[in-house]
Amino acid sequence: MKKNLVLAATLLLINSHQVLAGSVRTVYSQDVDSNFLELKICQGYGLTINLMSTGEVIKQVWIGDPSRFAFTSNGNLCQKSNDNSNDPNCSQGNATVLFLRQITPIKFANLTSSSDGNTQITIITSGSDGQKQYQFKLIPATGSPSYTSLVIKPDSARPLPVVPVAIKPEVAPTNLDKIPAPATINSILPGRTLPRNDANALVYGLAIAHSNGQIKEGSITWKKAQDAVKLLRQGKSKEEAISRSGVKEEVFNQLIQWGQK
Repeated sequence: MKKNLVLAATLLLINSHQVLAGSVRTVYSQDVDSNFLELKICQGYGLTINLMSTGEVIKQVWIGDPSRFAFTSNGNLCQKSNDNSNDPNCSQGNATVLFLRQITPIKFANLTSSSDGNTQITIITSGSDGQKQYQFKLIPATGSPSYTSLVIKPDSARPLPVVPVAIKPEVAPTNLDKIPAPATINSILPGRTLPRNDANALVYGLAIAHSNGQIKEGSITWKKAQDAVKLLRQGKSKEEAISRSGVKEEVFNQLIQWGQK
C-alpha cells in the first residue's frame, strides 16, 4: 500500500500540465488556448517563447503596448503589405522562436501606454492544423526569473492521464472535512523526496484522500482539485486557485495540510 500511494502521487506530479525544470517552463498548446498565461519579463534577462516542438511557424507578432517590450525572432515574420493590411499566409514567415526583453520605456507619438506596464502579446502561427493564435500577458519584473524559456509542446505530446492504483479504503467517510488525517501519513510517505510546495502538497493530499476512499478518481471534487494543481503550477495564488477551480476552500486546505505532513 505504501509503495502504491507513493507511486500514484509521483505519477500525478509527472503528469501535471506544466513542469518547471531548471530555467525552462513547459506548457501544451491547449493550455495556452484556454488560459491567458502570465509571463514575467525580468530586467536584464528576457524570455524566449519556443514553438519548435509544435511544428508551427510564427507568421505575425503584435504587442499591445510596445513602449516597454521588444522582441526578435530566429526567422522572418510576415510584413505589412502596401495597402497596410496583414497577410498571415505569407511565405516569408518562418520563425519558430521569439525572444522578448524589457526596454527603457519609450513614448510613442499617438500611442497610449498601459498604466501598470502590463500588456499582451499576440502570436499568429501556421502549422498542419492551420492557423493558430496564442496570447500571453506580459508583466515587467525585476530580480531573477524562475524561468527564461517557455517551451510550447503539441497536445499529442502530453503524457496520458494516470489512473491511480485501486487501494482498498481503510475508512469510508462521507464528509471529508469531518475526517481527521490518517495517523500514519509520515510512515505512508517515507523519505519525502519530492519538494512540498503547495501544488505538490495538494497532489499528495489528493492521493491520500483517494487511497482512503474520501475522494473518488474522476469525481467532481477530484477534477476540481486537479484544476487547482494546474493553477498553482501556473503561479496562481491559493485564493485564485480555489476561486477558479471551484474546489471548496476547506477541502483544498485539508488536502494541502495532509500533503505537507
